[in-house]
Amino acid sequence: MPRYLSIVRTMLVLGISISPAVVSAQSVAAGLSSLLTDETPPPQGYVRDRAAADATFATVAGLFQVELSGLPVASSAGGFAYRFSPGLGTVERASDTFGPFFSERAVRSGRRHLSLGLSYGHAEFDTLQGADLTSGTFPTNTARFADQLQPFSVDTLTLTLERETVTAVANYGLTDRLDVGVVVPVVRLRYSGRRVNTFNGQSTLQSARAGTATGLGDVTLNARMRVAGTGASGAAVGTDVRFATGREEDLLGAGKNAWRLMGIGSWERGLLALNANAGFGLGGVSREQFWSGGVGVAAGLRVTLVGELLGRRLSGLYRVSDVYQPHPVVAGVETMRWLPEEAGVTTHYLVTGAKWNVGGSWLLNASLLTRLTDTGLKARFTPTLALDYGLGF
Repeated sequence: MPRYLSIVRTMLVLGISISPAVVSAQSVAAGLSSLLTDETPPPQGYVRDRAAADATFATVAGLFQVELSGLPVASSAGGFAYRFSPGLGTVERASDTFGPFFSERAVRSGRRHLSLGLSYGHAEFDTLQGADLTSGTFPTNTARFADQLQPFSVDTLTLTLERETVTAVANYGLTDRLDVGVVVPVVRLRYSGRRVNTFNGQSTLQSARAGTATGLGDVTLNARMRVAGTGASGAAVGTDVRFATGREEDLLGAGKNAWRLMGIGSWERGLLALNANAGFGLGGVSREQFWSGGVGVAAGLRVTLVGELLGRRLSGLYRVSDVYQPHPVVAGVETMRWLPEEAGVTTHYLVTGAKWNVGGSWLLNASLLTRLTDTGLKARFTPTLALDYGLGF
């Protein structure tokens, strides 16, 4: 067992390394506020528009909170699913595949079966509204004369934002049809950035900030009940309750409890499994409607290849636009700020990966979450490595 113990040890080290409750002297929200609104003395004869900077920060902070607290959560279904065979009088596997990553399947783990999982995911957010955040060219505020299009003052932002998550999952079969589970994420959020003002060709550093926050994210309790079908095919319903346990001021959580309800459909024949989900959510920082479809292929007894397509429409996520308004003090000058334009945006994700039964009831899972749409704060790729273990199988 040394190979398997090495895998477990690696996952535990990853979890322990970000588990302490570490908070920077300044909260993440306060640091981002300083980054976007701090100002040096303006050039002689000019007054900066602080209201424009505040409006941009409010828009950007709202997008960050919705995006960071609403990332897709891994499926509650354990990789191993068993059922009692009356004819044989023994327990046998209910599915030839090990299930999807983020979608749900109708088949449940089985009575008195416990699944435990530990996963590590990493995301680097590099674009906002499709514009690059890392190159120092993202404009936060500009000023121009009312009769001209070319601005004479431009604030540009450089921002690096990373999110690491270690998630512990437990799922228990109360009956052959009913499972309950808990998802406990520990999150580390790191950022560093600088904002530069270029006024008539002269550049001045306005603000430079960096910070780290680590702590518990929003904990989720869930339940799944199979309502129809036999074997690996059938239908189920599920519900999630997400509690506001993450610190809102550090963007580790939504700051409000949330609830979701979903329907689950599955079809499996031989080596091929299809799963479809749809549902809605209330509370948190945004109402949502969500749907997903997944394909699993058993590439042998120990390996399942997985592909999924996820869709989410969040009422709290919006497109933004650069809006010019008259300067409150300087006549004949307009200043730009980013403002919400259209609420209710749909995002799509593609998930690819594999699940490998490394031995006994151990599963090693590797997946890549790819965001297909640009609206909002975007991490193009989110790789995840997970280790699952089944007790009572």
